[in-house]
Amino acid sequence: MYFKKERPGNDPFFKFGKKRNVYRYFFEKGRDLGFDMYLASGPEAYRGGLSFNDPAFFNGNEFAKTQGTIIADAIYDRSGGISFPAKEMDGKVLNCSDFKILCNDKNKMYEYFGQFMPKSFELKKTDKFQEVLNGFREDELAVLKPAKGLGGKGIIIDKVSELRKTNLDPGNEYVIQDFIDTSCGIEGLSNGRHDLRVVIVNGKTVLSHIRTPREGSYLANASQGGSIKEVPLEKIPQEIMDVAEKIKTIVDEKFQKPVYSIDFGMTRNGPYVFELNDQIGFPSDDMRNHKSFIDGLLDSLTILSDK
Repeated sequence: MYFKKERPGNDPFFKFGKKRNVYRYFFEKGRDLGFDMYLASGPEAYRGGLSFNDPAFFNGNEFAKTQGTIIADAIYDRSGGISFPAKEMDGKVLNCSDFKILCNDKNKMYEYFGQFMPKSFELKKTDKFQEVLNGFREDELAVLKPAKGLGGKGIIIDKVSELRKTNLDPGNEYVIQDFIDTSCGIEGLSNGRHDLRVVIVNGKTVLSHIRTPREGSYLANASQGGSIKEVPLEKIPQEIMDVAEKIKTIVDEKFQKPVYSIDFGMTRNGPYVFELNDQIGFPSDDMRNHKSFIDGLLDSLTILSDK
């Protein structure tokens, strides 16, 4: 496992709360499968190719700092961003570089999955902003978001007449989307606005949770104050599962069965896909499917290590 941020000490996940035990399960189960399990972290850890300098070795009880360089057979990337891995490492890293680039670019994502998503307009030149907004009614809600970004940062949902007043950064690209009204909720899961996340590992749905915005907000991201509740897999609406299967077919064929999530919103006209995410936070240990998530990761890494 590789983190770009330093994770020091013999218990590097001590401050991870309810996720600490899930990280330990990842390393313990990997060791049981016969892997030598290492944690490489910090900006100086990566040495190029599949090489890592002075990683921490998990001995079954704690993490012990080693001296020297190891060559990895398979890597689970937790670095964030798109600077890692290099293209030539594809086939040994979960996830591959092309998939990370796709998930970091909402315009590119729309090219692949637009048939399942809200109608979107790419905005690569900010001087076209007002022109694009002319395609909407002044009194309707629309969504303005940076084309590249995570966690709901920079997203504005407002009436078009108000969006016109927004000052855009000419150095950035944006997306303007139809607003999708999820206030109808999902029977048995949510009574109002929401998004439902389906997590896929090694071609299988292993985890799901529903996120609800805080009062007065449209954004359900945890980083924006949204609340999270696990959804039993058998309670995911079939309409959502049908779309997820179609997306999995595309992703598995082109991107080496990555680990990712699909965020859905249910409307009175059926489900819409908001986005795909390649950086999946570990579930907490009180989610009943947390071991299925980890087992899927290790299955994927086993396949990569054999290549």
